[in-house]
Amino acid sequence: MAKLEFDDDFSRLMEEFNLSTGAVERRRRITDALGLQPGMRILDVGSGPGHQIAEMAQVIGASGHIDGVDSSQGAVEIARRRCNGLANVTVTLGDAYDVPFEVETFHAAMSSQVFEYLDDVSKALSEMYRVLKPGARVLIHGTGWGALLWHSKKPERMSRILEIWDGHLADPKLCETMAKKLGDAGFIRVQAQPVIHVETQYESNSLSAVLAKFIAGYVTSQGITQIEADAWEAELPILGAGGDYFFSSNEYIFTGEKA
Repeated sequence: MAKLEFDDDFSRLMEEFNLSTGAVERRRRITDALGLQPGMRILDVGSGPGHQIAEMAQVIGASGHIDGVDSSQGAVEIARRRCNGLANVTVTLGDAYDVPFEVETFHAAMSSQVFEYLDDVSKALSEMYRVLKPGARVLIHGTGWGALLWHSKKPERMSRILEIWDGHLADPKLCETMAKKLGDAGFIRVQAQPVIHVETQYESNSLSAVLAKFIAGYVTSQGITQIEADAWEAELPILGAGGDYFFSSNEYIFTGEKA
């Protein structure tokens, strides 16, 4: 697995991505699935640039608190700036394998599009289990990358580029086994709900258009020529202009409770 680097360019793209309609709706679905209430203490593992924690802070109110943890110093700094002035938010440098909190601290814990990048999912889930109070809810959100549909007049090129893109993940098929992994970690009442995102028009600020920028940048670091990556990305608005655009991604929100 060749990891993405959280540099300035990555940060800029993350801002674009998190402002897209699909990303905004995803965060709303996650907040709803957590069942947040005023006064709760919440953990976000892999909180990134802080969009989710800033929005959840409004729900739990001044009597609650959210702790964001991320392994990237750049992400932590951006999240701290975003949440500046929110007294009920703390963002800490740390990682999913060693969450810096005591046993039975949180009423709920979540992680969005992080676990598919982890080499040891079981260890990370055990950490979340450890810091949750009995009866507390866990939420893991991820993308089923194998179910991605993206129309192209050159399907072989699309397939090749998406196959290379899968290389940035530790497990692109993690969603297929996540329910069992949650159960093995001790969580009960495990459930999954789909988050299906479909685009039939190309828009430069859409989820798929911003995702394409991430993909193009990554595949060129893995041997695809800049000319081919540019041609792949340039086809997308052309398809949109001809009324021939289609993109669909299947994401999943897994929830469970600590026994």
